[in-house]
Amino acid sequence: MKNFIIGYGETLTSQVDVKNGSGDKKHPYSYAEARRRFTRKLNAIMDEIESKPADECSNNEVVVKFIQHPSYLAKTYYPKPFFKRFGMRDVGSRSMRIRPEKWAVKKHPEEGLASCIYVSAPKESYRSMLDLLKEDDIDESILKALQTFEDIDSFTAIEKIKHISNDEENLNLEIALHASKDDRNIITSFIDYIESNGGIVEQKKIKTVGGLTFLPATIEKGKEEKIAAFSHLRVLRSMPNLRFNKPDTIRSVLNENFNLPNSPAVNEDIKVCLFDGGLGDHHLLGQWAQEIVPDGISLSHPQYLSHGGEVCATYLFGPYISGSSELPTPYTKVDVVRVLSPTDVDPDLFDVLDRIESVLKEKKYKYINLSLGPRLAIDDDDVHVWTSVLDSLLQDGSCLATVAIGNDGELEGEYARIQPPSDMVNCFAIGASDSQSEEWARAPYSCIGPGRSPGLVKPDGVMFGGSNSELFKVYSPLTHQIIGTAGTSYAAPFALRVAAGIDAITNFDLKPSTVKALMIHHANNAGGELREVGWGRMPATPEEVIECLDDEAIIVYQGDLYPSQHVRIPIPVPDNIDCTWVHLKATFCFHTITDPEHPLHYTRGGLDITFRPNEARYKTTEQGHSDTKTFFSDKNLYPTEEELRDDAYKWETCISREARFKKTTLKNPSFDVKYHNREQGGTTPLNRDREPIPYSLILSIRAKGDSTIYNKVLQQNRTLQAVNIVNRIEI
Repeated sequence: MKNFIIGYGETLTSQVDVKNGSGDKKHPYSYAEARRRFTRKLNAIMDEIESKPADECSNNEVVVKFIQHPSYLAKTYYPKPFFKRFGMRDVGSRSMRIRPEKWAVKKHPEEGLASCIYVSAPKESYRSMLDLLKEDDIDESILKALQTFEDIDSFTAIEKIKHISNDEENLNLEIALHASKDDRNIITSFIDYIESNGGIVEQKKIKTVGGLTFLPATIEKGKEEKIAAFSHLRVLRSMPNLRFNKPDTIRSVLNENFNLPNSPAVNEDIKVCLFDGGLGDHHLLGQWAQEIVPDGISLSHPQYLSHGGEVCATYLFGPYISGSSELPTPYTKVDVVRVLSPTDVDPDLFDVLDRIESVLKEKKYKYINLSLGPRLAIDDDDVHVWTSVLDSLLQDGSCLATVAIGNDGELEGEYARIQPPSDMVNCFAIGASDSQSEEWARAPYSCIGPGRSPGLVKPDGVMFGGSNSELFKVYSPLTHQIIGTAGTSYAAPFALRVAAGIDAITNFDLKPSTVKALMIHHANNAGGELREVGWGRMPATPEEVIECLDDEAIIVYQGDLYPSQHVRIPIPVPDNIDCTWVHLKATFCFHTITDPEHPLHYTRGGLDITFRPNEARYKTTEQGHSDTKTFFSDKNLYPTEEELRDDAYKWETCISREARFKKTTLKNPSFDVKYHNREQGGTTPLNRDREPIPYSLILSIRAKGDSTIYNKVLQQNRTLQAVNIVNRIEI
């Protein structure tokens, strides 16, 4: 008899008061050095600031780069009060690598990761700042802020220009402005500016998310540098094309005899949606799938219908197994929203994003899939409009979105990186493996990471997506045949099938983040690199996720954390287990609000997790605490140069690790978890009402060889309950 995962772990938790201690901060520059360096650098760009043409400056404001020393990446050093003191406002930031003049420590890399902050202010504010710096008496708070800066520099037009297409005389552009919903005057000024230079802005398609406004525009080729000179312009690039299948598509018709199942979905209450090319009128999936055609789309294209139908069939049935007389029973019904139309002339498909956005705003679906998006490698400096919009819609945690990462993994260098919107922190980014066997690897076409930090581990994992040596066999509703193909377009809905299947066969209220955590917790890395396979290959069936090994107990925690609150999460290792070593594995996942204008500080929520193996040896002192260990180490995620950023891993929305401990060293072990929050890179005002963050933790306790551990966990923790399996089917 199988043992199934155990629920209600959150009933074991409690709030605790933990004192944290820290040593004195070492600074690379003294007050005098910092003041002298900053004054010199600001003075060097004053002529450029004051002479910038008026039509390039909305409200007579100029955006300048304030670059902090790599030693000051933590949110506590974000200098928002300093900017406010001089009538300036920080409008965004990005990461950059710099070689500072000095370091505060003897052992350091040649280069370090630094925060480049974009600051907007009237021209006279910069002059007032320079005049104040020349006075004898300066507040210590100002000097402390000056210590954090390595440089101050202009934000030039040329550095704002990314990829520009050479194919057309009129450039179709995607433009991002430093402008929030309250900065309508900046948007209006830019529209006037671009039109005065012969350009056109499609104003109906403008989108504002956080502190960024995205807009599509057309200009004459050769004028891109002039347009980029507008002070509040963040980035300018040619519109990328749509991607929804492998560029050099592998396709073959297979001679297989099969039947569709003759049974309803396992659970018809779970709401699932696929955004794709549609199904058309001539398919046989009506028992399980319905097509939704938004207003404005009347036609489709066979290529779109083929892709949409195969993605739908992958979700319903998974990959076809040769020789099977009947396809498997679907776990749920599914809606297929047709978001592509052959009448679309928008190269970046702002219209497609509009259609997706309008559906997601209804908050109707618990599971969705995107096997399409812009064909564009992610940029560490800037978050794409698709990522920004969709991340904001998914931040409440009510929906799990599987997203295909793209099929350009065979390109050179940065061009092989994952593609928007799979760089979202609030999604489940899926790459492709080349085989279903135990001897698998990343499919060569599957894009690679890393993602940004936070969001470093991308893809989140891989799923079988087919390869030249082992095709992904899928039912085609368009032709009623089995097709052999490949692509991350199929890996993503295959992962969603398993995720929704977990929900469908269990009688338990699973949060979307819990389902994601369960999948990642059971991923098999097989020695693959994080940047290639993420946490590993995901399980191919729900049963692999919900069943415990004979000598293992898997416990699900679903709780809420409030800002600055410490929660103690007990690890219920039973008494009297018969083993020498205890193997622990823990996976935390949560959703969070994002700030697209601050890629380096993209997530507002973060978890500080401390592992306490032995409560008898734990003491709280004025200086801090003793006998704690680092369970989730950033050394597994970050290269050596990044380790100076000591708080980086805390802002990742998903972390997973396993370790083993001698049984004798564990006495009522626990995790202490503190929820940190920040806003636009800095600390959140203390008087602001702050919502709790829902978290999910999957915890495995394994005592190799002792099959009594599962029952002992339940017997010694009466509030825990085994999850009931109500709709199990055989695959």
